[in-house]
Amino acid sequence: MKALLRVLVLTLCAAVCAQEFDPQPMNLDPLTLDAVVPVAEPEPPMPLESDAEEEDYAEEVEPEAQEALDVPRDQTRVAVLGYHNFSKTAKVTQMLMRTGEFREQMEYLRRAGITVISMQEFLEWRLGTRTLPARCALITLDDGWKSVYTDAYPILKEYGYPFTLFLYTKYLTGLGDSLKPEQVKEMQANGATIGSHSVSHLYPSSWKKTEKQGPEAYAALVDAELGESQKKLSEMFGPVNTYCYPGGYVTPGMLERMPGYGYVAAFTVLPGKVTVTEDPLQIHRYMIFGNDSSIFRRAVDFRVAQLGTGVTTGASPGTLPADTPAPPFAVYPKPQETVAPDLPEITAYLSGVAGVDISTVQMKVSGFGRVPAKVDEATRTVQWVLPCRIYMPNLSVHVTWKSTDGKGHKAEWSFSVDPNAPIQTENTIP
Repeated sequence: MKALLRVLVLTLCAAVCAQEFDPQPMNLDPLTLDAVVPVAEPEPPMPLESDAEEEDYAEEVEPEAQEALDVPRDQTRVAVLGYHNFSKTAKVTQMLMRTGEFREQMEYLRRAGITVISMQEFLEWRLGTRTLPARCALITLDDGWKSVYTDAYPILKEYGYPFTLFLYTKYLTGLGDSLKPEQVKEMQANGATIGSHSVSHLYPSSWKKTEKQGPEAYAALVDAELGESQKKLSEMFGPVNTYCYPGGYVTPGMLERMPGYGYVAAFTVLPGKVTVTEDPLQIHRYMIFGNDSSIFRRAVDFRVAQLGTGVTTGASPGTLPADTPAPPFAVYPKPQETVAPDLPEITAYLSGVAGVDISTVQMKVSGFGRVPAKVDEATRTVQWVLPCRIYMPNLSVHVTWKSTDGKGHKAEWSFSVDPNAPIQTENTIP
């Protein structure tokens, strides 16, 4: 009886083994005689958003791209990514991103083969002592939110990505939602570089008020906000030589005094790929909003021309050919109008156009691609509220729609921006 049971067990084991193992003969490497294990083809990266209409802004990527090779310095472009606050549960806003989405974006960088560089590597490339791959990303995080340590830092550490913390010293207390100095030091030991974000994070109204008091008062405020923050942060964390303008607000008075504090690079909130020709004290940066994933898609799309230097029509920067017909409806800004950098919105009024299928209306702006314009069905108005000030000399706007009979239509116009025009509104980006 025992012998019969033994035979049955052996028979069952043989059957299981036959199912679990590939009966194909093993391949051997002719040089090492090691087994050559077939590697399954990796799955392609998942799109960040399943929106077929965004395909013209989503770059095709090679799955699990190999390590990129360095190229001549003038062939490298860097997308500087700016983040603020994170949460797994709180309502997302411009300044607050869902933690899971941040992870998806970091994974996309890896799968797309975009090289994430440190601030030191970025500066060395700028100074001409280092070469980099053609497509790079520099990750920056503003203000000093506690969630950077609790939510973003574990993800960055997992991926091995270096990053830069732009801190303003009055928020470095550990109270409420702010970081503790000890947390900053821990992150510094694991890939973080420290940069200055001023002392008090003043808004433009405070700067303008002091400017009216005269050049001496203004210089004193620049010294206090830019100089003292560099000094304090350097005492706490070691040498600090980079700065990030709160709200992107920068003035000639700041630029003039900045080198004296030891800053060799300073970052704005104006989007665009960075090249070696970039002004070192006004470096472009993509502010990645928690409620608008299209900005990240534009940032990692290296097919797009440098911001403000080209449009899809092939015309000169941000402009359209002189014979471009005017839109058959009212628009703001008007064609060929010159506006201030803080124009609040771009609007097209389609109420006078018959037979518009309002669900098909889209707006594109040169340098931004398709924008998340809001379409009011009742008033037939399409409007995009700009997320930041615009200092490009010219912009073109392209509004497309279909009529109820299925025919496609397009209206285009361009306008200019005067960088010296008075600023009337506060920038909403801290």
